[in-house]
Amino acid sequence: MMSAQLQQPSQNGTQLPASGNSSSSTNAPSGAAQSDLLDPEPLRNRAEHSKSPFVRAHSDSPVAWQLLDDHAVNRAKKENKLIFLSIGFLASHYCHLTRQESFSNPLVASLLNENFIPILIDREERPDIDNIYMSYNQSLSGSGGWPLNVFLTPELEPVFSGTYWAAPQGDVVTENGGAEKPLDWLVVIKRVLTAWETEESRVRDEAKKMVVELSHISAEGTLNREEVEDLQPAPASTQLDSTAAAVDYSREVYGEVDLDQIETAYQRITTTFDPMYGGFGIKEKFLTSAKLSLLLRATRFPRVVRDVIGPNDCTYISEMGLHTLRRILNGAVHDHIGGGFHRFSVTRDWSLPVFEKMLIDNALLLGLFLDAWLLSGGDIDGEFANVVTEVADYIISDRMLSPEGGFYTSEAADSYIRKGDKVKGNGAYYLWTRKEFDTVVGDEQEREIAAAYWNVREYGNVDREYDPHDEFLNQNVLHLVKNSARLSKQLGIPENEVKQHIESARAKLCSYREKERAQPEIDTKIVTAYNGMAIAALTRTGLALIHTDPDTSERGQKYLEVAKNAARFIKRELWDDKEKMLYRVYSDGRADIEAFAEDYAFLIEGLIELYQGTAEESWLEWADELQTLQIKLFYDGLTPTATTVNARCGAFYSTVLGAPFTLLRIKDAMDSSQPSVNAVSVSNLFRLGGLLGDKKYTYLAKESVNAFGVEMLEHPNLFPGLLCGVIPWRLGGRHWIVVGDNPLVLKAFFRAPRASLFTLRYHKPEVTDSWLKKRDPRTSEFRAERGVYTPSATSTGTTLDEHGFIQVDPHYPATQL
Repeated sequence: MMSAQLQQPSQNGTQLPASGNSSSSTNAPSGAAQSDLLDPEPLRNRAEHSKSPFVRAHSDSPVAWQLLDDHAVNRAKKENKLIFLSIGFLASHYCHLTRQESFSNPLVASLLNENFIPILIDREERPDIDNIYMSYNQSLSGSGGWPLNVFLTPELEPVFSGTYWAAPQGDVVTENGGAEKPLDWLVVIKRVLTAWETEESRVRDEAKKMVVELSHISAEGTLNREEVEDLQPAPASTQLDSTAAAVDYSREVYGEVDLDQIETAYQRITTTFDPMYGGFGIKEKFLTSAKLSLLLRATRFPRVVRDVIGPNDCTYISEMGLHTLRRILNGAVHDHIGGGFHRFSVTRDWSLPVFEKMLIDNALLLGLFLDAWLLSGGDIDGEFANVVTEVADYIISDRMLSPEGGFYTSEAADSYIRKGDKVKGNGAYYLWTRKEFDTVVGDEQEREIAAAYWNVREYGNVDREYDPHDEFLNQNVLHLVKNSARLSKQLGIPENEVKQHIESARAKLCSYREKERAQPEIDTKIVTAYNGMAIAALTRTGLALIHTDPDTSERGQKYLEVAKNAARFIKRELWDDKEKMLYRVYSDGRADIEAFAEDYAFLIEGLIELYQGTAEESWLEWADELQTLQIKLFYDGLTPTATTVNARCGAFYSTVLGAPFTLLRIKDAMDSSQPSVNAVSVSNLFRLGGLLGDKKYTYLAKESVNAFGVEMLEHPNLFPGLLCGVIPWRLGGRHWIVVGDNPLVLKAFFRAPRASLFTLRYHKPEVTDSWLKKRDPRTSEFRAERGVYTPSATSTGTTLDEHGFIQVDPHYPATQL
């Protein structure tokens, strides 16, 4: 395979053919293009025409960047040139570094412009493209990252890929008698070009085979079919014949996945847990929100589930999650001065972050810290209370919240070291020399306390092992190594005095940083899915604070109002009510990118939270409308024949049928840095099924979990989000109906950490023409007396007292809609 040739050169070094060093040969189009194109028009950089801030940042690049459209792809076919596809995002340090070191290099630009069609993509605009080629890259190297650089045939089939390659080291490939140099940009480009010019047929054949292999690698959710025949090729048309027998949505879905898989998942997750530093593994540490959420829920799951796992094990499992969150909070991934969290840590002990700050990470962490705070008692001054409000405040600050109401995507890792500088540094906004730290803090005792607290050292606190290029020489990344109680004992002063000094130092450092340093660049595009995450997290946080104490209520109301405004923004700017179409990106206007399944899923989740928190039916009505559309556009439903684009297994594909420029149609169920599309969609379907009494939604939720049965039986630990859907499938859920004013009941509901399926429906018997009454035929049978009810088998409702409401799992498997 060509990739093996590139990554594993011969012992004597790989020599380029003579033509490889000849500019005339390198510049000539290959194959049929030479006869068709005597003097093709030179490529021109089109990056400025993109709405993506990441792509537009390359407008002044000497590389003639094209957009992914028919114009670029057709030119590749016409000239018979390979496509060079680079995928990245604005916040990424290595994307910035590649643009600065390599894409600005005249020789790299010349080779790309004259011999390839260079195309640039923002992965946050097109996650579907990114997922496909990232799967390819991981199949080659076992790892991933950005920028993701892929060479493609004109038919978009992958030929070779990699992530960060070194800056050009010169125009020779071997040195010292043939000793092989590390791969740099010139080496990679020339070898790929030589293979295409000399062995095009073989390269094309291997690329086609790789697409077939990728389809097998990406076959999640298509293996659990009742039929035994192979999947047929996709039809030429982008439309599928959906004619099929009517489905009885009241029937049960049968499958092998059961509560035992939750126990197995916990056992496997436990084996990778790092008891010293928290997190998983002993190298890089990622935030893994879905996995941590599954751990935190262990003690709150229904008794039946806890009995399967073991009550003592549940306590230990939940403590694993809490311990990890404490380490994240104390570590350098936490911006101790300005609030918020970075993307992940390159060290086991969380002491050196990757400095990007992403909306998705902070929104997901907000939900986790909220659960941790509530699990720990939910007191105003309790553990995790401060970080909950700190993260929420960061999300609604002007660094993340646009004046129009939507949330921005990220803050960049790189920034200018000082205002007026021309070169950016990695993490420059967050780093401190000991001298600068002492100067800013001032007071001798205060700076000694603060330095001991945050591990600020004379010659920096970054281990040289993780700083091979001396980026962080003499620099300190703040992270907590001694808490206030330990410092109080060590210094012989009251702990309150220690805390006062630390807070004073924090305020001085924050003020200095904001006034004297250039802040990192903000990616101002607004993405529907990411905004859905923020809406859900802020709504839950706001309601928990509103129902905690009068002192926190005003702050909670603020978070709730910001969440509502963000939802209004999405509806105003990214929802076409006439065409019934949701869009993904807003950046100086709506981008012409239709929403993916994840945009529907996360937005629906946020709207459900808004309905439960405000009792405003309009949020639930829109969620229902979006859910119907998500099913129509993405669900793997019944068709006459199972094909590679509709396997008839249930669950959601990430893209619509016939999505532009996509080789494969993939289902996403394994959680990564964000919960999977199908995990969130299953939760939404169960919740909407309970809120609306919709048997179809509940049936599709069960069917979606079952679609991944083969994979979950073998590797349940890879599906923490989807495992949460096994419980309502097997045990049902709790669905409460509130009539009239019930503040104690609402307080109990909104201060409950997430566990299994639990919904809150408002019934207003005095309103006779509501949308809910038309949507849910059960409504006419609901009781009119003030109280809290749960629908019974006869749908007339059963009264619950307040004590029964706040029990973790009263009467499981409970009444099921």
